[in-house]
Amino acid sequence: MAEALKHKLPIAKVVRTKIRAGVAMKVILDDIQRFEGAPTSMNGLYKTYRDDIAEARSSVHEDVGRVVVNAALGGDIKAAELFLRSKAGWSPTQTIIEASPDDESGDTSAIDDLLALLNVKKPDEK
Repeated sequence: MAEALKHKLPIAKVVRTKIRAGVAMKVILDDIQRFEGAPTSMNGLYKTYRDDIAEARSSVHEDVGRVVVNAALGGDIKAAELFLRSKAGWSPTQTIIEASPDDESGDTSAIDDLLALLNVKKPDEK
């Protein structure tokens, strides 16, 4: 059985720094090959440096999230829209049409609407 990879602080530091800079995991894997005892596969990288990867990603998400939320609360419409789309399920294309329950004029079928557009009367209206 292959010997388990050992966690090494210099590699962990590079992994954290590169993740915070937005570098792709494949590029990080290639970059750490200069270190002795570095993982040679993505599985080995994730298995050995899982906590470092998770903490670095969490830190980036927290920092970027803080910027977006603060901008949104400060009145930045684009930041507010981004936040609402990603965290509140909001969509600018969804509309709610409110009508009075007593108003039956809006309760027509597609067929009735088409007949009205064609100026054709239904048999019971003649």
